[in-house]
Amino acid sequence: MMMMMFRCPSLYSLLTKTYAKSQIFNFLLSLSATMSVSLSPCSVPGHKPSFHLQEDEMELGLGIHGEAGAERAKLQPANKVVARMLDHLTSQEPGYQYFKPEPGMEVALVVNNLGGTSNLELSLVANAAIRYLVDRMGLKVERAYVGAFMTSLEMAGVSLTLLKLFPKCQQLLDYLTNAPGWPNTAKDFLVRCDTSKVPSSERESGDGLVQETKTDPKSAIGVALRGCVERVCGVLCDAEGELNALDRGGGDGDCGSTLKAGAQGIKQAVPFIDWDTPHKALLAIAGCVERDMGGTSGALYTLFLTAGSKCLLASDPSNPLCWAKALQEGMEAIMKYGKASVGDRTMLDALSPATDELLKGLAVSSSSKAEAIAVLKRAVEAAELGAKRTISMQASAGRASNVNASQLTQRDPGAHAVCLWLRAVLDSLIEN
Repeated sequence: MMMMMFRCPSLYSLLTKTYAKSQIFNFLLSLSATMSVSLSPCSVPGHKPSFHLQEDEMELGLGIHGEAGAERAKLQPANKVVARMLDHLTSQEPGYQYFKPEPGMEVALVVNNLGGTSNLELSLVANAAIRYLVDRMGLKVERAYVGAFMTSLEMAGVSLTLLKLFPKCQQLLDYLTNAPGWPNTAKDFLVRCDTSKVPSSERESGDGLVQETKTDPKSAIGVALRGCVERVCGVLCDAEGELNALDRGGGDGDCGSTLKAGAQGIKQAVPFIDWDTPHKALLAIAGCVERDMGGTSGALYTLFLTAGSKCLLASDPSNPLCWAKALQEGMEAIMKYGKASVGDRTMLDALSPATDELLKGLAVSSSSKAEAIAVLKRAVEAAELGAKRTISMQASAGRASNVNASQLTQRDPGAHAVCLWLRAVLDSLIEN
């Protein structure tokens, strides 16, 4: 918070009229608290890195010069890291009373780039911090400053600072300054995040279909659906490295990480989803995917699940053919909004033959579980054959369409992912 004072001359001027210079620091310290988190060390030019972190580690509470922090932990999603930092800053346990929050308290928030954090990542942290302070702690974030204010060379990380606003402080923070490191942001352009009127279940799921209390499925279809989804999530998490490797040939190498992020979000919501109402379950999953998966995959799978849920609502989900039609509806939504077709070297090249096999097989078979599983097995084989064919296809959609065909020597990662989750559904149904 010292940087806020020195880069905001009007604030410093007011304080020098009220306090002796030696008292200003203690005054600000009593109203503020700061904590940092780092994903990588900094390196003083000509020297080795000041410390070492494993690829899956982060350090909490380290100093601006790389001094050892309070704790090292495994990497977590941004919203969880932010919650952990703010909980620590506002803890009232003995020895940790840095900042005492009170409901309705007006605060300023500084989200500081330690040097090597992208603007996108910094914005994600800022959004998570504002939402947590407003929604969970009941504070009023009157000012939020996001940028590189106090860096540690190329360190990848952020620091969060809270300042309790005292009389005239807000006005002084809005004054223009020629200090190059301080943002001259007019208050009219500041965005406030007020989620106090939104039900908690809706805040968490994005669509209100994830319940607030845990519930177990009671129907056979609910038990089977939950089992399939849990198996799919596990398979996609395990396949992160494999899918990323396939994606490096024609994409940005993050297909596996993207799908894993969505799968982890779904796994967390599993106990709170109404599995006995399949169309609601698919919409809840779509909400999780939209929130956690991100990227093109997140958008396409959200469309896929949302379109499929409409089919389940209009038909009898106890009939296997209903699910085949839901796949078809989902696939058509992807084709309509994704502007891709079968043969473009995408997920459709696995999804389409599988859907065709299901529609054909289930239309003539009885409704017995054994026959339905036999049809699904043929559909999985059709998907795997379709994915294999993408090896020799010229990409006409997505990032891979900009890559020379001679460099595309492996199957499309999106098509392979379809095979993985279809196979996971088959295995789950066979076991249960």
